[in-house]
Amino acid sequence: MMQRVSTRWIALLVLVALILPNVITLAQDNVVTIEWWTVNSEEYSEEAQRGLAAQFEATHPNIRVNVTVLPESGFDERMTTTLGAGEGAPDVAFFWNTNWYPQALDLTPYIEADPDLGPETYFENFWLTRAVWQDKIVGLPLGVGANFVMYNKAVFDEAGVEYPTADWTTDDYLEMAAALADPDQRRWGGDRPRGPFRAIWRNYGAFPYSDDSTTVDGFLNSDASVAAYTWLWDLVASGATPTPADLEILGTEGTGPIDLFLAGRLAMATLNQGHMLNAIDAGVEFGIVPEPQVEGNERYVNAWSLTASIWSGTQHPDEAYEFLSYWVGPEGQRYLMENGNLFPSIPEVLAEYENAETDYAQAFFSVLEYRQVAEWTNAHPCNSTVLRAAVDAWDLINLGEIERDQVEATLDGLVEPSQAALDECVARLGG
Repeated sequence: MMQRVSTRWIALLVLVALILPNVITLAQDNVVTIEWWTVNSEEYSEEAQRGLAAQFEATHPNIRVNVTVLPESGFDERMTTTLGAGEGAPDVAFFWNTNWYPQALDLTPYIEADPDLGPETYFENFWLTRAVWQDKIVGLPLGVGANFVMYNKAVFDEAGVEYPTADWTTDDYLEMAAALADPDQRRWGGDRPRGPFRAIWRNYGAFPYSDDSTTVDGFLNSDASVAAYTWLWDLVASGATPTPADLEILGTEGTGPIDLFLAGRLAMATLNQGHMLNAIDAGVEFGIVPEPQVEGNERYVNAWSLTASIWSGTQHPDEAYEFLSYWVGPEGQRYLMENGNLFPSIPEVLAEYENAETDYAQAFFSVLEYRQVAEWTNAHPCNSTVLRAAVDAWDLINLGEIERDQVEATLDGLVEPSQAALDECVARLGG
């Protein structure tokens, strides 16, 4: 009897040994590998992203994610090359260049079939500017960022100046910057915008050319545009902001606006949520307000998110969507928030931020609700080309080389080269 049982067990083990390799091979054959290209950043480290991929694989045993982390410059170059060649691109990646959007898979059928993910999941303005392009859904918005004005409470208190409020105006900014500047302490009251036709220009109602991308005259030199550039002239003339020469010298010393702000040498600065975290770590008492408005006009914010997309040439669109919807959905963005510095583009997840109830977080969150500059610039790819042609107005004002009453004439003189730049760009992009 014992011999018979032993013989049966031996036969069973032999059978298992014969079958098991085939079972393992079959299981391996059913695993799909997704290529994911990404970058390392302050918001999400390489370690955090690899952890996210591992967490996804643990709940999706049929999908393997091959993570490739590239430097930003290398990422841009490789994406442009592979997308241009039509082969070798990753299944899932950031499509942060609008020129890449034609190569992104249209996610509309996936979103329509997904019971857990849709436009209502995300901040509406970020969905409109980062997910939708030419009536297609080209990706999902990962994270949120925005410019706002941070003010150093200690400097305001010392100068006896009241803190700005959310409803402050461009005139208020001029007055406060002048009142806070103190040359004896090498302190500036505020800084200058990074460029024209961003939030403050939009707040004035200024656009560089017509919405149909045909006409510069009456837009670049409109009353609204002249008013915005004149406001800049007044800010420069106040002496309350660092000059280009100041910033160049400070730049060689490794000192930027955030460093000056933390040191109390810049009372107000247009910064972002990453700088906000720096100020918290440095123990600086600060407040946040949106960039100043123009009374009676609609308010804008210079905000951003990253479009995460699927390459249209992927051989595994279903599995790629499984990963994309995890990475940029609630689970993935929650993971990157808790294991990094990501501020999610999903309101219900952002509400879980550990310091969500603080005044600074609430002020930041409120800025995200404003209409975005990107809504127009994303739809008008010739914007930067025209602004390069019109840069003289910006440079002459910042260098103090024209008088206040010359602003309008200067803009008038730039209409012709800007129109030529617009016409060339539109033709180059095929209309």
